[in-house]
Amino acid sequence: MMTNQNVLMQTSNLERSLELTRLCQDILTSNDRIYFVTVINKNGRSTESKFRNERIITKLKSHEIETLYIQRALQSALTRDFDDSLGSLDFITIQRETLLEFIFPLSNGIVFVMADLEVVSRYLAKTISFIIRDFEWRFRDSCSV
Repeated sequence: MMTNQNVLMQTSNLERSLELTRLCQDILTSNDRIYFVTVINKNGRSTESKFRNERIITKLKSHEIETLYIQRALQSALTRDFDDSLGSLDFITIQRETLLEFIFPLSNGIVFVMADLEVVSRYLAKTISFIIRDFEWRFRDSCSV
């Protein structure tokens, strides 16, 4: 038998999932040079993804993708250890020979983005940061009602 608390928790989880889908879509549509967006929880597991170009991620085997996600989540967590002394983390940019990677902190994990090298990285990062900040405010406000 489902209690009211269980129903509210399931509704909250569904709302969170829909909001994460919307967040990924908003980021993906913010720039046509973004290939891929995923939300990764603090345990390094993808909870939502959107693709414009799957060829980048499909070059990797499933265990490589898992390792990449865990590594990015860990990298973000370790970087946040210095927030008190150096200031809070806005984003991490990794430039590869073939693409750019961006890591953005999220309340319960990170947003991981892969984009074309031709983007203006600082401008794109600030745009995505604003989208994430708006998401965090919207979701926080909807949970406090």
